[in-house]
Amino acid sequence: MKIPTVLSIAGSDPSGGAGIQGDIKTIFAEDCYGMGVVTGLTVQNTLGVSDVMPVPADFLYRQIDEILCDIRPDAIKVGMIVSAEQIDVVVKLIERHGLENIIVDPVIAPTSGVEFAGDKVLKALIEKLFPLSTLVTPNLPEAKRICEIIGCQNLKLEGNGQMQAQAKSKFLSQIKTQVQSQSQFQSQTPIHGNSANLSAPELACFIGQSCGCNVLIKGGHAEDYHATDYLWTASDENRIGCMVEFKGERIDATSSHGTGCALSSSIAANMAKGLTLEAAIDRGKEYVTAALKSDMHIGTSNGSVDHGALVRQ
Repeated sequence: MKIPTVLSIAGSDPSGGAGIQGDIKTIFAEDCYGMGVVTGLTVQNTLGVSDVMPVPADFLYRQIDEILCDIRPDAIKVGMIVSAEQIDVVVKLIERHGLENIIVDPVIAPTSGVEFAGDKVLKALIEKLFPLSTLVTPNLPEAKRICEIIGCQNLKLEGNGQMQAQAKSKFLSQIKTQVQSQSQFQSQTPIHGNSANLSAPELACFIGQSCGCNVLIKGGHAEDYHATDYLWTASDENRIGCMVEFKGERIDATSSHGTGCALSSSIAANMAKGLTLEAAIDRGKEYVTAALKSDMHIGTSNGSVDHGALVRQ
C-alpha cells in the first residue's frame, strides 16, 4: 500500500496542540504519513509560550536532508521559523530536490506569549520562501504586518515622520488600486489600525502580486459573524490573479489552540493526496470547523483543537 507523505518543518509544542505535534495529528487524521523536522523548542502550555530555543541552522539542514535522501514528501508544511539562516536552509533544500506542494504558514507569534519571528525573519520569508510556495496562509494580523513590510521595502521609507506618512498613504492607495478588478470583495472584512481598513482580499492580492504566490487570508480574526477566508491565485505569468471566497462558520469555542497549524497541515495533506488547491482548502476548512466544534477541554486556558473530531464523525 502506498500512502501519501507529508513533511512538517515547524516548532515543537510540548502541550500537543500546535506545531509539529499538532501537524502530525492532523496529517494522520487525513490518512497520510507524517514526518517532522523541528525548527525550535518552546516552553509552553495552554496559558501561553514563555520561551523559544532555536535549532541551529546546520542541524536543521541535517534533519531535512536526511529525510529527503530517504523519503520524498508529497507535500511540505512550513510553520514556525525563528531565524533567517533557517529560511536559507529550507529554500536551498526545496530548490535542490525540486520539491512541490509547499504550504507556508507564516507563524509570527502565538495567541499568548513571546514573538517567534521578527522583521528580519519575515523579510527573508517574503523574499526567499514565499516565491517558492504553493500557498501562504497568514491570518489577518500576520497579513497586515507582511503587507507593511513589503510596502516599506518597496518604497524605501526614509526621512522624517511626514515623509513616511505620505509614503505609507501612497502605498495603501496602490494596494486598493491593484484590486479594482475584484471590486465585489472590496471593503469586506476590514482590518482596523495603521493599514487604513484594508480588506482581507486587498491584502491577499497585494501579497500575492508582490511575491508571486497563492495567498489564503484566514478570516478567524475578522470582526464579523463569519469566518470567511479569501484565496488569491496567480492566474498567469503577469500575476493578474483571481479571488476565491471560502465562506465559513464562526465557532464560539474555548479551545482553539492550533487552528492555523491544523488548517495548513490539512491543506498540505490533501494536496499530497492529489486534490486541487481549492479542494484541499475546502477540506481544510471542514477539518478545522469540526476540530473547533468539538471544543475539547484540555488544560486550564486555551486548549487544543480536537484533531480527531472529523475522523469520528
